[in-house]
Amino acid sequence: MTLARPHRRRLLSGLLASPLVPAPARSQPGWGPWPSGARGAVSLTYDDGLDSHLDQVIPDLNARGLRGTFFLVRDNVDERIGDWVKAAEPGHEIGNHTVSHQCSLGGFTEAGFADREIEPMEDYLDQHFGPRPMRLYAYPCGFLGLGRGDMRARFGRYRLALQDAVTAARTVAGPPNDPFTVRSNRLDLSAFEPTYDTASTEPARRYLDAALARGGWAILVFHDVLPQWRAEGDTAAAVHSRVLDLIADRPLWCAPMGEVFTRLTGDRGPA
Repeated sequence: MTLARPHRRRLLSGLLASPLVPAPARSQPGWGPWPSGARGAVSLTYDDGLDSHLDQVIPDLNARGLRGTFFLVRDNVDERIGDWVKAAEPGHEIGNHTVSHQCSLGGFTEAGFADREIEPMEDYLDQHFGPRPMRLYAYPCGFLGLGRGDMRARFGRYRLALQDAVTAARTVAGPPNDPFTVRSNRLDLSAFEPTYDTASTEPARRYLDAALARGGWAILVFHDVLPQWRAEGDTAAAVHSRVLDLIADRPLWCAPMGEVFTRLTGDRGPA
């Protein structure tokens, strides 16, 4: 399956190109819910359930003792689902990226989208990975609106489709998350695609440093990780490795999304 990759309009460009706005005192370095003296947190997330995640990313993370969150699309992973089940065993987290990765959502109602794309994928993940402590979701194509109408109506419709089905949902834009707002923003967690349209590690460095400056939670988003960059959305394997080096060189707690969410909210997902 070939996934649509609409161009991302960088909502963070102003933040990352300009000096940081001072954060509230509660989010300054030294404060925090982070373990082992960490001054911020970072989660590594990977969208679409691609072969390169199995063949390149997971071995790299395992070698470094890191765990990631992988948002799977059923239509992509079905042929290698046994490999995905085995890959999750070291503690990598599995999340919902829908059945078929629809990007054109104008024709959906909240009930229709949930019945077609969200709930069947949750059932599929339960079938293959067993009960999961967190039901996590990543918006396909970064689109947060569903159906037709004005922005508020479309956004609200998507929230209704998700609110009872998932514990937390991740976007593709926004500054590092303030630990104090994670619970209220559980269906709108900010994230950043540091290599979506560049082979440089500089956007990742700035974003990680922004998280440290604010005592916040950075969520990084990656798609295909390949030997060489080919097209918008790809990440060269060497660049991905250097991003992992940036994390290792900073006092950041690196953990899967659900683990960080639970630490901040106490919410361990469905009973």
